[in-house]
Amino acid sequence: MNLAMGNKNVVLGLVVIIVFLTMSVHIERTASQHGFHAKAAAVTVDTKNTPDLLDDQIADVRKGPAYRTGGIYFTNHYAASYTPVPNNFYFTAYNMRLYAWMFALFGIAVGFIVGVQTQASLALRHWASWLAVAAVVLYPIRDVYFFWGRWMSQSFSGGWVSQVVYPLKFVGGTAMGLALLLALIVFLQGTGRAREEV
Repeated sequence: MNLAMGNKNVVLGLVVIIVFLTMSVHIERTASQHGFHAKAAAVTVDTKNTPDLLDDQIADVRKGPAYRTGGIYFTNHYAASYTPVPNNFYFTAYNMRLYAWMFALFGIAVGFIVGVQTQASLALRHWASWLAVAAVVLYPIRDVYFFWGRWMSQSFSGGWVSQVVYPLKFVGGTAMGLALLLALIVFLQGTGRAREEV
């Protein structure tokens, strides 16, 4: 393999895989984050068709055991059924890791191809290699930014930075598509020239 050509892609891909592997502890913990469990269903029925909320009746509940506090009896009410609320934070974290690993593996594949196919065009190999590097770095930035921001604060919204990281994700995806296309051309060109030499 050409040390000056494809090794940076392989090294960067392995680093990305290791980094997101170490984040797995935090990603798995999103399943138990406060505020993401299944929520009780409380069905509100407007019994008199008026805007007065006091006319409404809460259905789909059941009474619990009565208890006494300070000489007064109380009765707890519980939801009779539960509606699962999707944990979007959890699914987003899984997708973040999945796509980061996919792009890392694509980058390793591009690095291997441009490093092995030395008979192919040098310019195409350089472009494919550097586009893959840019893609592996740029594509996960948005997801990582929102993941750690949401991890620190559930009210995190992204702010003005989201206007920058969203285009970076698009640029990263486009760069990887071009890098894979160029790697395919490099592979075909290299194998064709190798066949001619034989």
